[in-house]
Amino acid sequence: MSLPKTLARLILAGVGAASMVLGSSLAGHADEGWVITSFHSDIVIAPNSTLLVTEDIRVDFGSQSKHGIFRTIPLRYSFNDTQDRFYLLDVRSVTDGTNPLQHDDSVVSDNEVIKIGDPNVLVSGPQRYVITYSVAGAMNFFSQHDELFWNVDGALWPVPKTEVTATVHIPSGSLEKSSCYMGPVGSTETCTTTDGGDHVDFASTRQLGSGEEMSLALAINPAGVTVPPPMLEARQRQFPRDAFDLTPLTVGLFVILTLLGLGLVAWNWWVHGRDRAYLTQHYLASTPPAPPGASSEPERTQPLFAHDTLVVEFGPPQNMRPAELGLILDESADTKDVTATIVDLAVRGYLAIAEGAGKADWTLTKKSGPMESLLPYEGTLLNGLFAGRDTVKLSELKGTFAPTLKMAEGQIYADSLSRRLFTSNPNQARVAWGCLGFALVLVGFAATVSLGLAFGWGLVGLAIVISGIALAATFPFMPQRTAAGRDLLQHTLGFRLYMTTAEKYRQQFAEKAQIFTQLLPYAIVFGCVTQWAKAFEGIDTAAANSGWYLGNAPFQAALLASSLESMNTNISSAITYVPPSAGSSSGFSGGFSGGGGGGGGGGSW
Repeated sequence: MSLPKTLARLILAGVGAASMVLGSSLAGHADEGWVITSFHSDIVIAPNSTLLVTEDIRVDFGSQSKHGIFRTIPLRYSFNDTQDRFYLLDVRSVTDGTNPLQHDDSVVSDNEVIKIGDPNVLVSGPQRYVITYSVAGAMNFFSQHDELFWNVDGALWPVPKTEVTATVHIPSGSLEKSSCYMGPVGSTETCTTTDGGDHVDFASTRQLGSGEEMSLALAINPAGVTVPPPMLEARQRQFPRDAFDLTPLTVGLFVILTLLGLGLVAWNWWVHGRDRAYLTQHYLASTPPAPPGASSEPERTQPLFAHDTLVVEFGPPQNMRPAELGLILDESADTKDVTATIVDLAVRGYLAIAEGAGKADWTLTKKSGPMESLLPYEGTLLNGLFAGRDTVKLSELKGTFAPTLKMAEGQIYADSLSRRLFTSNPNQARVAWGCLGFALVLVGFAATVSLGLAFGWGLVGLAIVISGIALAATFPFMPQRTAAGRDLLQHTLGFRLYMTTAEKYRQQFAEKAQIFTQLLPYAIVFGCVTQWAKAFEGIDTAAANSGWYLGNAPFQAALLASSLESMNTNISSAITYVPPSAGSSSGFSGGFSGGGGGGGGGGSW
């Protein structure tokens, strides 16, 4: 067995033992108040090596009311890397020492479970349960002796056992040696052993707590009994215990497939998510992108560490509207872009905004304007705002505007595609690659389970899972700008640089204060309304208001900026609100406690 595999199995064994002890300990706390006063097992070894076991279990429930107890006995054990050893167990009788007791026997997860008691009767105080069963296949044969290595009581009882004893009946004079261990699983603490000639007695020397047990080992002369080979069958792998074989092949495949998968994810982003760029630099060109089908300059994938120098732009590149520049900046049509569009429509004379008292609400009033000059998404927003009325309050849009918002955002994406700014719809690109990554995770998980259970190659499937997670994690970065789109991005960044450093141009603003309102919607998209307003501090901007905004104070840049910040929050809340839907919601070679057959445990019910 390889070293990695050995280490893995040791770790799993340690974790399993710890879990068993911890689980038993926790269960013991849950059943405080009753105790096993004595546990005696009488074992007769038949000439054909079958065991006839009689367990006399005496408990005291105290004042607690119980139906009875249940006894759990393991039937299957790991034999080697590929096979399990199993025993055949047959329950002969269950009594109170004199009278039969009602019981149900079943096999649950490779354990014989004997549930004793009447579901219609409750008992308390001292009770006695005597269980008799036979076991075939438990004896071991070696070159020099035959052996019984048996866990008498099991470590899975949730309560302490005051006394544990056992008697093993053997052919007279056949005993070669015996040992006894007690304590938690793996303990080498010894208990007492007494040779009686035709039987051997074993006894614990102290009370055994929850999670502790007593195990005996008995070697007899091979002439005493006939011990057949152990009963074996191919191991049925269990997930995840047996699914991840650590071999040079599986680890190598895992590393190779993981690196290959991550490499493919990176390549996919480079091809489908990294922006395109012109081979030649013509940053200062401000002409619109070529229409579909027209010849264009050679393109390439934008170099990974390329750095383009920004040149300040003093106006919207290509006279693009605020929402269009917002999309090219963050590749997302969102409520910020819609808010900027509403303010832009007001500045352009399509509606008026009146501030309510205390900035608690705003009233929008429709004004006449040439509808044919509006872009599709602008017309959709305007019609959705008023919907056959001339005035509307922002508060009235709450719960009704979401469909209009969704349609407008879709039209903003469509507008960018018509201008060939993206290679595909940015929103659809994110959704598609995110779903594909999630689907790959599911395929990888299915492969992990199937390959793990069939061959122990779960690591191969795990490599697919990791690749799927990596693919899903790239979805925010999958929108891809065309070379024209990236060129527009550079112009937009230059324009944003101008607006965020606007105080350097205050001298110019004094001569054309109307630029404050004209570019205000772009400040909303760029998130620099306060900086933009500060550039006009002390400059009379009242003349720039052509009646599109009616506030509670004189029209000043700083006051308007503060009001717009509040209005932006209210607009976002109102237009994105969706009302909730109705509904409800070997025992002699390094022997130790727990190393043999039998054992298990039990509990009360």
